[in-house]
Amino acid sequence: MKKIITTLLIGVLCINMLYAQTPLWQGKGRIAISSDGNEHDDDDWAATPLSLAMIAAKGLQDKLVLYTYSDHVWGSNQDKPESDGLSAYEHMRLSALGSKKWFGFNHTDFICAVDNPFIAYQAMRDAINESSEQNPLIIIAAGPMQVVGEGLNRAEKEKRKYVTVISHSEWNNKHADNPSKKNWDIHEGWTWKEMKEAFGSPEGGNTRFIQILDQNHGEDYIGLFCERENYDWIKTSPIRNSPKYKKGAWDFLYQRISSCIKKKGTCFDPSDAGMIIYLFTGVEKTNPQMAKKIMENPQ
Repeated sequence: MKKIITTLLIGVLCINMLYAQTPLWQGKGRIAISSDGNEHDDDDWAATPLSLAMIAAKGLQDKLVLYTYSDHVWGSNQDKPESDGLSAYEHMRLSALGSKKWFGFNHTDFICAVDNPFIAYQAMRDAINESSEQNPLIIIAAGPMQVVGEGLNRAEKEKRKYVTVISHSEWNNKHADNPSKKNWDIHEGWTWKEMKEAFGSPEGGNTRFIQILDQNHGEDYIGLFCERENYDWIKTSPIRNSPKYKKGAWDFLYQRISSCIKKKGTCFDPSDAGMIIYLFTGVEKTNPQMAKKIMENPQ
């Protein structure tokens, strides 16, 4: 009987080890994020503040060295009509720079890529060129791949092996070479496939590319694009009054998440923020409760 119990315990331990998740973030290096939000979809209006709020909850403001936003560098404000009196470009600026203020990203470079793509490309290049074995760089690709691709292309080859790029969205992966079928949206640029081919091999620098599950939702997980009630904790959590956060920061967070309302007002969509959950947990099948856990345990 004792032998049977021991065998069962070993089996349980093996199963737990099999399904254990190893966070990509191991406390070493830096983070860069590139997101759009100025064209086509408004999910980044919501994902930007939630992503930055979770990074701040981990006390990692100084580890986020670069945030390029509005990285649909081919133009703004065509697909999305004005919302609450603001254009898509203005909404994205509010989400990015508002989050910088409310969550304490005082040393992070925030760059509006559509205003001057060259500056965004060079900033991404510089972040990559600062990389080393002891100071690697993780890039969260939350928009079309053009800024990330140009940064890698301009960077020193020997620095690319210390870089990891994460994506979850097939639309983002392909959009540079797959513009919408409208006269104004004519462009080409770096795609996920092209970056992997150019920089993922030993000849290109051995950059690591990680494609995770779609953070909107899946067959057996809710994701972050879901009914708005799943985010009520932002309004009710007692931790919102913690001295770890600026007074009013959680109100700002809920307001910005509320700016992206879909499915006739029933759902919020901060889906790109799922990559930050993955960064800190190693879990791809995400849900809003995972964001809640990070936010309610500030470090």
